[in-house]
Amino acid sequence: MTVDHATAIPSHIPAHLVQDFDLWAELTAQGENAYAWAANLHRSTPPIFWVPRLSFLAGTWVPRRAEDLRRILQDPETFSSVGLTPYAMLLGESWRLAPLEVDPPDHAKYRALLNPLFTPKKVDALEQDIRALATQLIEAVAQQGRCDFNEDFAKAFPTLIFLKLMGWPLEERPLFQHWTQTLIKSFDMQVVTDNARAITGWIRNHIAERRLNPGDDFTSYLLASQIDGRALTDDEMLGINFLIFIGGLDTVTSSIGLFFRHLARHPEQQAQLRADPELIPNAVEELLRSYSIVNMRRTVTRDVQIGEALMKKGDMVLISTELANLDPEVFDNPEQVDFLRSSGAPHMAFSYGVHRCVGSHLARRELRIALELWLKLIPPFRIADGTQPRFSAVGVFGMEDLHLQWDPVVGTAPATSAERLSA
Repeated sequence: MTVDHATAIPSHIPAHLVQDFDLWAELTAQGENAYAWAANLHRSTPPIFWVPRLSFLAGTWVPRRAEDLRRILQDPETFSSVGLTPYAMLLGESWRLAPLEVDPPDHAKYRALLNPLFTPKKVDALEQDIRALATQLIEAVAQQGRCDFNEDFAKAFPTLIFLKLMGWPLEERPLFQHWTQTLIKSFDMQVVTDNARAITGWIRNHIAERRLNPGDDFTSYLLASQIDGRALTDDEMLGINFLIFIGGLDTVTSSIGLFFRHLARHPEQQAQLRADPELIPNAVEELLRSYSIVNMRRTVTRDVQIGEALMKKGDMVLISTELANLDPEVFDNPEQVDFLRSSGAPHMAFSYGVHRCVGSHLARRELRIALELWLKLIPPFRIADGTQPRFSAVGVFGMEDLHLQWDPVVGTAPATSAERLSA
Protein backbone atom coordinates (compact mmCIF):
# COMPACT_ATOMS: atom_id res chain seq x y z
CA MET A 1 0.00 0.00 0.00
CA THR A 2 1.46 3.36 -1.04
CA VAL A 3 1.02 6.29 1.31
CA ASP A 4 1.30 9.94 0.26
CA HIS A 5 2.99 11.24 3.40
CA ALA A 6 2.24 14.86 2.49
CA THR A 7 -1.45 14.17 3.02
CA ALA A 8 -1.40 11.08 5.26
CA ILE A 9 0.31 12.68 8.26
CA PRO A 10 -1.71 15.50 9.90
CA SER A 11 0.14 18.77 10.41
CA HIS A 12 -0.14 18.67 14.22
CA ILE A 13 1.98 15.51 14.48
CA PRO A 14 5.71 16.25 14.98
CA ALA A 15 8.03 14.46 12.57
CA HIS A 16 10.02 12.83 15.38
CA LEU A 17 6.87 11.01 16.59
CA VAL A 18 6.20 9.43 13.18
CA GLN A 19 7.28 5.82 12.71
CA ASP A 20 7.18 5.04 9.01
CA PHE A 21 5.86 1.49 9.00
CA ASP A 22 2.59 -0.41 8.92
CA LEU A 23 2.52 -1.90 12.42
CA TRP A 24 0.39 -4.93 11.56
CA ALA A 25 2.23 -5.69 8.31
CA GLU A 26 5.57 -5.44 10.10
CA LEU A 27 4.45 -7.75 12.90
CA THR A 28 3.13 -10.26 10.36
CA ALA A 29 6.42 -10.14 8.45
CA GLN A 30 8.30 -10.85 11.69
CA GLY A 31 6.51 -14.20 11.99
CA GLU A 32 7.45 -16.08 15.14
CA ASN A 33 9.65 -13.13 16.13
CA ALA A 34 6.63 -10.76 16.20
CA TYR A 35 6.31 -10.40 19.96
CA ALA A 36 10.06 -9.91 20.47
CA TRP A 37 9.91 -7.20 17.79
CA ALA A 38 6.92 -5.60 19.55
CA ALA A 39 8.77 -5.69 22.88
CA ASN A 40 11.68 -3.86 21.27
CA LEU A 41 9.36 -0.96 20.40
CA HIS A 42 9.53 -0.06 24.09
CA ARG A 43 13.24 0.65 23.58
CA SER A 44 13.18 2.13 20.07
CA THR A 45 10.12 4.41 19.91
CA PRO A 46 8.68 7.39 21.81
CA PRO A 47 6.08 6.59 24.49
CA ILE A 48 3.36 7.57 22.01
CA PHE A 49 4.11 7.47 18.30
CA TRP A 50 2.20 7.79 15.03
CA VAL A 51 2.06 5.25 12.19
CA PRO A 52 0.72 6.48 8.82
CA ARG A 53 -0.96 3.20 7.98
CA LEU A 54 -2.43 0.14 9.70
CA SER A 55 -3.27 -2.48 7.09
CA PHE A 56 -6.14 -0.91 5.09
CA LEU A 57 -6.91 1.55 7.90
CA ALA A 58 -5.80 5.17 8.11
CA GLY A 59 -2.96 6.41 10.30
CA THR A 60 -3.21 6.21 14.08
CA TRP A 61 -1.54 7.12 17.35
CA VAL A 62 0.10 4.14 19.08
CA PRO A 63 0.63 4.49 22.86
CA ARG A 64 3.01 1.78 24.01
CA ARG A 65 3.03 2.32 27.79
CA ALA A 66 0.51 0.38 29.91
CA GLU A 67 -0.08 3.46 32.07
CA ASP A 68 -1.15 5.56 29.09
CA LEU A 69 -3.30 2.78 27.67
CA ARG A 70 -5.11 2.36 30.98
CA ARG A 71 -5.70 6.11 31.14
CA ILE A 72 -7.23 6.06 27.65
CA LEU A 73 -9.43 3.04 28.36
CA GLN A 74 -10.74 4.69 31.52
CA ASP A 75 -11.74 7.88 29.69
CA PRO A 76 -14.46 6.98 27.18
CA GLU A 77 -15.64 10.60 27.07
CA THR A 78 -12.35 11.61 25.43
CA PHE A 79 -11.64 8.33 23.63
CA SER A 80 -14.82 7.03 22.04
CA SER A 81 -15.59 3.52 20.81
CA VAL A 82 -18.41 4.61 18.50
CA GLY A 83 -18.20 3.64 14.83
CA LEU A 84 -14.87 1.82 14.94
CA THR A 85 -15.70 -1.27 12.88
CA PRO A 86 -16.42 -1.06 9.14
CA TYR A 87 -19.00 -3.82 8.76
CA ALA A 88 -22.27 -1.87 8.77
CA MET A 89 -20.72 0.89 6.66
CA LEU A 90 -19.52 -1.62 4.04
CA LEU A 91 -23.11 -2.85 3.69
CA GLY A 92 -24.54 0.68 3.52
CA GLU A 93 -26.24 0.21 6.89
CA SER A 94 -26.07 1.97 10.26
CA TRP A 95 -26.32 -0.65 13.04
CA ARG A 96 -23.53 -0.88 15.59
CA LEU A 97 -21.80 -3.68 17.45
CA ALA A 98 -23.28 -3.27 20.91
CA PRO A 99 -21.90 -2.96 23.53
CA LEU A 100 -18.46 -2.74 21.82
CA GLU A 101 -19.30 0.42 19.85
CA VAL A 102 -21.39 2.05 22.57
CA ASP A 103 -19.97 4.54 25.08
CA PRO A 104 -21.16 5.02 28.68
CA PRO A 105 -23.72 5.50 30.05
CA ASP A 106 -25.64 3.53 27.39
CA HIS A 107 -22.89 0.91 27.25
CA ALA A 108 -23.93 -0.45 30.67
CA LYS A 109 -27.48 -1.16 29.47
CA TYR A 110 -26.25 -3.46 26.71
CA ARG A 111 -23.49 -5.00 28.80
CA ALA A 112 -26.09 -5.95 31.43
CA LEU A 113 -27.77 -8.17 28.84
CA LEU A 114 -24.57 -10.15 28.27
CA ASN A 115 -23.15 -10.44 31.80
CA PRO A 116 -25.51 -13.23 32.99
CA LEU A 117 -24.41 -15.48 30.13
CA PHE A 118 -20.72 -15.54 31.12
CA THR A 119 -20.69 -15.69 34.92
CA PRO A 120 -18.33 -18.14 36.70
CA LYS A 121 -21.42 -20.20 37.63
CA LYS A 122 -22.48 -20.43 33.99
CA VAL A 123 -18.96 -21.45 32.99
CA ASP A 124 -18.85 -24.05 35.78
CA ALA A 125 -21.96 -25.63 34.27
CA LEU A 126 -20.06 -26.08 30.99
CA GLU A 127 -16.97 -27.70 32.54
CA GLN A 128 -18.03 -31.28 31.77
CA ASP A 129 -18.82 -30.44 28.16
CA ILE A 130 -15.54 -28.56 27.74
CA ARG A 131 -13.56 -31.49 29.07
CA ALA A 132 -15.48 -34.03 27.01
CA LEU A 133 -15.03 -32.17 23.76
CA ALA A 134 -11.34 -31.48 24.34
CA THR A 135 -10.75 -35.16 25.13
CA GLN A 136 -12.67 -36.26 22.05
CA LEU A 137 -10.68 -34.01 19.73
CA ILE A 138 -7.33 -34.97 21.27
CA GLU A 139 -8.08 -38.72 21.12
CA ALA A 140 -8.90 -38.35 17.43
CA VAL A 141 -5.28 -37.36 16.65
CA ALA A 142 -3.31 -38.97 19.50
CA GLN A 143 -2.15 -42.06 17.57
CA GLN A 144 -1.43 -40.17 14.37
CA GLY A 145 1.74 -38.69 15.78
CA ARG A 146 1.06 -35.30 14.25
CA CYS A 147 -1.81 -32.93 13.46
CA ASP A 148 -2.83 -29.73 11.77
CA PHE A 149 -3.39 -28.04 15.10
CA ASN A 150 -5.65 -25.26 13.85
CA GLU A 151 -7.96 -27.52 11.87
CA ASP A 152 -7.94 -30.50 14.23
CA PHE A 153 -8.27 -28.65 17.51
CA ALA A 154 -7.86 -24.87 17.82
CA LYS A 155 -10.80 -23.96 15.60
CA ALA A 156 -13.22 -26.73 16.57
CA PHE A 157 -12.74 -26.76 20.34
CA PRO A 158 -13.73 -23.22 21.43
CA THR A 159 -16.16 -22.79 18.55
CA LEU A 160 -18.29 -25.82 19.42
CA ILE A 161 -18.32 -24.87 23.10
CA PHE A 162 -19.38 -21.35 22.22
CA LEU A 163 -22.11 -22.52 19.85
CA LYS A 164 -23.44 -24.80 22.57
CA LEU A 165 -23.49 -21.88 25.02
CA MET A 166 -25.34 -19.70 22.50
CA GLY A 167 -27.73 -22.46 21.45
CA TRP A 168 -26.72 -22.05 17.81
CA PRO A 169 -26.48 -25.04 15.41
CA LEU A 170 -23.32 -27.06 15.99
CA GLU A 171 -23.40 -28.48 12.47
CA GLU A 172 -22.81 -24.98 11.06
CA ARG A 173 -19.41 -24.74 12.78
CA PRO A 174 -17.21 -25.01 9.64
CA LEU A 175 -19.21 -22.33 7.83
CA PHE A 176 -19.29 -20.01 10.84
CA GLN A 177 -15.54 -20.44 11.37
CA HIS A 178 -14.83 -19.70 7.70
CA TRP A 179 -16.95 -16.56 7.76
CA THR A 180 -15.34 -15.26 10.93
CA GLN A 181 -11.74 -15.96 9.89
CA THR A 182 -12.11 -14.30 6.51
CA LEU A 183 -14.05 -11.37 7.95
CA ILE A 184 -11.40 -10.51 10.55
CA LYS A 185 -8.15 -11.51 8.82
CA SER A 186 -8.60 -10.62 5.15
CA PHE A 187 -6.82 -7.69 3.47
CA ASP A 188 -9.37 -7.79 0.62
CA MET A 189 -12.24 -5.40 1.31
CA GLN A 190 -14.52 -7.23 -1.11
CA VAL A 191 -13.97 -10.46 0.82
CA VAL A 192 -14.68 -8.63 4.09
CA THR A 193 -17.86 -7.12 2.61
CA ASP A 194 -19.08 -10.46 1.21
CA ASN A 195 -18.55 -12.20 4.54
CA ALA A 196 -20.19 -9.39 6.50
CA ARG A 197 -23.20 -9.72 4.19
CA ALA A 198 -23.30 -13.50 4.64
CA ILE A 199 -23.09 -13.26 8.44
CA THR A 200 -25.76 -10.56 8.70
CA GLY A 201 -27.99 -12.58 6.40
CA TRP A 202 -27.70 -15.67 8.60
CA ILE A 203 -28.27 -13.65 11.77
CA ARG A 204 -31.34 -11.88 10.36
CA ASN A 205 -32.82 -15.20 9.26
CA HIS A 206 -32.11 -16.70 12.68
CA ILE A 207 -33.74 -13.74 14.45
CA ALA A 208 -36.83 -14.04 12.22
CA GLU A 209 -37.06 -17.77 12.91
CA ARG A 210 -36.76 -17.26 16.65
CA ARG A 211 -39.47 -14.61 16.61
CA LEU A 212 -41.80 -17.30 15.30
CA ASN A 213 -40.37 -20.18 17.33
CA PRO A 214 -38.63 -19.00 20.51
CA GLY A 215 -36.22 -21.49 22.05
CA ASP A 216 -33.61 -21.84 24.77
CA ASP A 217 -30.90 -19.91 22.96
CA PHE A 218 -29.14 -16.55 23.04
CA THR A 219 -31.19 -14.95 20.29
CA SER A 220 -34.48 -15.91 21.95
CA TYR A 221 -33.13 -14.50 25.23
CA LEU A 222 -32.43 -11.16 23.53
CA LEU A 223 -35.88 -11.11 21.93
CA ALA A 224 -37.42 -11.44 25.38
CA SER A 225 -35.14 -8.75 26.89
CA GLN A 226 -35.73 -5.04 27.30
CA ILE A 227 -33.68 -1.85 27.44
CA ASP A 228 -35.25 1.22 29.06
CA GLY A 229 -38.57 -0.63 29.25
CA ARG A 230 -38.75 -1.45 25.54
CA ALA A 231 -37.90 -4.39 23.33
CA LEU A 232 -34.65 -4.29 21.36
CA THR A 233 -34.88 -2.88 17.83
CA ASP A 234 -33.98 -4.96 14.78
CA ASP A 235 -30.67 -3.09 14.47
CA GLU A 236 -29.86 -3.69 18.15
CA MET A 237 -30.64 -7.38 17.77
CA LEU A 238 -28.40 -7.61 14.71
CA GLY A 239 -25.51 -5.66 16.26
CA ILE A 240 -25.39 -7.67 19.48
CA ASN A 241 -25.67 -11.01 17.67
CA PHE A 242 -22.99 -9.97 15.16
CA LEU A 243 -20.59 -8.95 17.93
CA ILE A 244 -21.12 -12.20 19.83
CA PHE A 245 -20.70 -14.11 16.56
CA ILE A 246 -17.29 -12.69 15.68
CA GLY A 247 -16.04 -12.38 19.26
CA GLY A 248 -16.93 -15.90 20.31
CA LEU A 249 -15.72 -17.70 17.20
CA ASP A 250 -12.15 -16.41 16.93
CA THR A 251 -10.38 -15.10 20.00
CA VAL A 252 -9.81 -18.33 21.96
CA THR A 253 -8.82 -20.08 18.74
CA SER A 254 -6.11 -17.49 18.20
CA SER A 255 -4.81 -17.69 21.76
CA ILE A 256 -4.66 -21.49 21.78
CA GLY A 257 -2.54 -21.51 18.63
CA LEU A 258 -0.01 -19.10 20.13
CA PHE A 259 0.09 -21.03 23.43
CA PHE A 260 0.83 -24.35 21.75
CA ARG A 261 3.36 -22.88 19.33
CA HIS A 262 5.25 -21.57 22.37
CA LEU A 263 5.19 -24.91 24.15
CA ALA A 264 6.25 -26.73 20.98
CA ARG A 265 9.28 -24.41 20.75
CA HIS A 266 10.08 -24.68 24.48
CA PRO A 267 10.16 -28.35 25.54
CA GLU A 268 11.63 -27.40 28.92
CA GLN A 269 8.45 -25.48 29.75
CA GLN A 270 6.29 -28.34 28.51
CA ALA A 271 8.21 -30.57 30.90
CA GLN A 272 7.73 -28.03 33.71
CA LEU A 273 3.94 -28.17 33.32
CA ARG A 274 3.87 -31.95 32.92
CA ALA A 275 5.84 -32.30 36.15
CA ASP A 276 3.66 -29.79 38.01
CA PRO A 277 0.14 -29.50 36.51
CA GLU A 278 -0.83 -27.11 39.31
CA LEU A 279 1.21 -24.50 37.45
CA ILE A 280 -1.19 -24.57 34.48
CA PRO A 281 -3.44 -21.72 35.71
CA ASN A 282 -0.31 -19.57 36.19
CA ALA A 283 0.88 -20.61 32.75
CA VAL A 284 -2.41 -19.53 31.19
CA GLU A 285 -2.07 -16.05 32.70
CA GLU A 286 1.58 -15.71 31.69
CA LEU A 287 0.89 -16.88 28.13
CA LEU A 288 -2.05 -14.48 27.89
CA ARG A 289 0.31 -11.70 28.92
CA SER A 290 3.14 -12.76 26.65
CA TYR A 291 0.99 -13.39 23.58
CA SER A 292 -1.89 -10.93 23.73
CA ILE A 293 -3.95 -10.89 20.55
CA VAL A 294 -6.46 -8.03 20.59
CA ASN A 295 -6.03 -4.52 19.21
CA MET A 296 -8.84 -1.98 19.55
CA ARG A 297 -9.18 1.60 18.34
CA ARG A 298 -10.64 4.76 19.79
CA THR A 299 -11.61 8.12 18.27
CA VAL A 300 -10.44 11.27 20.05
CA THR A 301 -13.48 13.44 20.82
CA ARG A 302 -11.62 16.54 22.05
CA ASP A 303 -8.05 17.79 21.95
CA VAL A 304 -5.97 16.13 24.64
CA GLN A 305 -2.28 16.13 25.56
CA ILE A 306 -0.58 12.93 26.71
CA GLY A 307 3.15 13.37 27.12
CA GLU A 308 4.54 14.79 23.87
CA ALA A 309 1.48 13.77 21.89
CA LEU A 310 -1.15 16.39 21.18
CA MET A 311 -4.09 14.31 20.05
CA LYS A 312 -6.62 16.34 18.12
CA LYS A 313 -10.34 15.75 17.86
CA GLY A 314 -10.94 13.11 15.17
CA ASP A 315 -7.55 11.40 15.56
CA MET A 316 -7.51 7.62 15.90
CA VAL A 317 -5.72 5.80 18.73
CA LEU A 318 -4.68 2.14 18.69
CA ILE A 319 -5.15 0.19 21.93
CA SER A 320 -2.51 -2.52 21.69
CA THR A 321 -2.84 -5.14 24.40
CA GLU A 322 0.42 -6.75 23.34
CA LEU A 323 2.37 -3.51 23.85
CA ALA A 324 0.71 -2.96 27.24
CA ASN A 325 1.66 -6.45 28.37
CA LEU A 326 5.26 -6.17 27.14
CA ASP A 327 5.88 -2.90 28.98
CA PRO A 328 9.18 -3.12 30.94
CA GLU A 329 7.93 -0.41 33.30
CA VAL A 330 5.34 -2.93 34.52
CA PHE A 331 6.91 -6.37 33.96
CA ASP A 332 10.51 -7.37 34.63
CA ASN A 333 12.04 -9.00 31.54
CA PRO A 334 8.70 -8.86 29.69
CA GLU A 335 9.98 -10.85 26.69
CA GLN A 336 10.62 -13.82 28.99
CA VAL A 337 7.78 -16.30 29.50
CA ASP A 338 7.97 -17.23 33.18
CA PHE A 339 5.30 -19.50 34.65
CA LEU A 340 6.53 -18.55 38.14
CA ARG A 341 6.28 -14.81 37.51
CA SER A 342 5.17 -12.94 40.62
CA SER A 343 5.94 -9.30 39.76
CA GLY A 344 3.98 -6.80 37.73
CA ALA A 345 0.42 -5.55 37.56
CA PRO A 346 -2.40 -7.72 36.22
CA HIS A 347 -2.12 -8.14 32.45
CA MET A 348 -4.46 -6.41 30.00
CA ALA A 349 -5.06 -9.31 27.60
CA PHE A 350 -8.82 -8.96 28.19
CA SER A 351 -8.60 -5.15 27.89
CA TYR A 352 -9.38 -2.79 30.76
CA GLY A 353 -12.17 -0.56 32.00
CA VAL A 354 -15.81 -0.72 30.94
CA HIS A 355 -15.07 -2.66 27.76
CA ARG A 356 -13.17 -5.47 29.49
CA CYS A 357 -13.93 -8.79 27.78
CA VAL A 358 -17.25 -10.20 28.97
CA GLY A 359 -16.17 -13.76 28.07
CA SER A 360 -12.92 -13.82 30.05
CA HIS A 361 -14.15 -16.48 32.52
CA LEU A 362 -15.05 -18.85 29.68
CA ALA A 363 -11.81 -18.15 27.79
CA ARG A 364 -9.66 -18.88 30.83
CA ARG A 365 -11.49 -22.14 31.50
CA GLU A 366 -11.12 -23.34 27.92
CA LEU A 367 -7.43 -22.47 27.79
CA ARG A 368 -6.71 -24.17 31.12
CA ILE A 369 -8.53 -27.36 30.15
CA ALA A 370 -6.89 -27.45 26.71
CA LEU A 371 -3.42 -27.29 28.26
CA GLU A 372 -4.25 -29.77 30.99
CA LEU A 373 -5.65 -32.44 28.68
CA TRP A 374 -3.10 -32.07 25.88
CA LEU A 375 -0.26 -32.49 28.35
CA LYS A 376 -2.01 -35.47 29.91
CA LEU A 377 -3.01 -37.30 26.71
CA ILE A 378 -0.25 -36.39 24.24
CA PRO A 379 3.49 -37.10 24.63
CA PRO A 380 5.93 -34.19 24.34
CA PHE A 381 5.13 -32.37 21.10
CA ARG A 382 7.16 -30.19 18.77
CA ILE A 383 6.76 -28.31 15.50
CA ALA A 384 6.10 -30.93 12.82
CA ASP A 385 9.01 -31.82 10.56
CA GLY A 386 8.99 -29.99 7.25
CA THR A 387 6.61 -27.28 8.44
CA GLN A 388 7.00 -23.66 9.50
CA PRO A 389 4.42 -21.95 11.75
CA ARG A 390 2.84 -18.89 10.12
CA PHE A 391 1.73 -15.90 12.20
CA SER A 392 -0.66 -13.09 11.25
CA ALA A 393 -1.10 -9.72 12.97
CA VAL A 394 -4.09 -8.57 10.92
CA GLY A 395 -7.14 -7.95 13.13
CA VAL A 396 -6.93 -10.51 15.93
CA PHE A 397 -3.36 -11.84 16.16
CA GLY A 398 -2.87 -15.59 15.81
CA MET A 399 -1.26 -18.56 14.10
CA GLU A 400 -2.43 -19.00 10.53
CA ASP A 401 -0.68 -22.33 10.19
CA LEU A 402 0.59 -24.66 12.92
CA HIS A 403 1.43 -28.34 12.59
CA LEU A 404 2.54 -30.34 15.64
CA GLN A 405 4.31 -33.69 15.89
CA TRP A 406 5.01 -36.16 18.69
CA ASP A 407 6.18 -39.73 19.18
CA PRO A 408 3.20 -41.95 20.03
CA VAL A 409 3.74 -44.49 22.77
CA VAL A 410 4.28 -47.78 20.94
CA GLY A 411 1.70 -50.45 21.68
CA THR A 412 -0.54 -48.14 23.69
CA ALA A 413 -4.12 -47.68 22.57
CA PRO A 414 -5.53 -44.18 22.71
CA ALA A 415 -7.26 -43.22 25.91
CA THR A 416 -11.03 -43.48 25.81
CA SER A 417 -13.23 -40.79 27.24
CA ALA A 418 -16.37 -41.85 29.06
CA GLU A 419 -17.96 -38.55 28.11
CA ARG A 420 -18.84 -36.97 24.79
CA LEU A 421 -20.17 -33.55 24.08
CA SER A 422 -23.94 -33.78 24.00
CA ALA A 423 -25.71 -32.09 21.13
